Amino acid sequence: MKRKNNGLFNPVSDWNIIITLTASDTDSSDTIMIPKELVEAKIFPLWGSKRCKGLQKPDWFEMVNLYEHHFKGIKSVAMKKDEHGNFKLHGWHSVLRGRSIKPGDVIGIWWDKHCGRLNFELLVIA
Repeated sequence: MKRKNNGLFNPVSDWNIIITLTASDTDSSDTIMIPKELVEAKIFPLWGSKRCKGLQKPDWFEMVNLYEHHFKGIKSVAMKKDEHGNFKLHGWHSVLRGRSIKPGDVIGIWWDKHCGRLNFELLVIA
């Protein structure tokens, strides 16, 4: 595994969500799943209660900007709770377009409270 040079990522932050990508995260699927416990512990405390409560409702989604540090690009994705209580980012495939991300790569995601967006960075190349 090769470690990437990090830009924005703070490896000691308690707010980081670390995800090892699976085949379903990197194939033609349009979603990436973030476990409920991580979203509720590391994103919801930084959001207002109205926004958090909305995502608990069936068929509700929240539009979120996702900033990718290496390409300096922002994509809008829809965060929605799935039938298992986990959260999915819909529109993930547009984030991956043009990138050579594969299963086993490790990404970091965290809420940037100053910019009001999720930040995303490739941390480890498998």
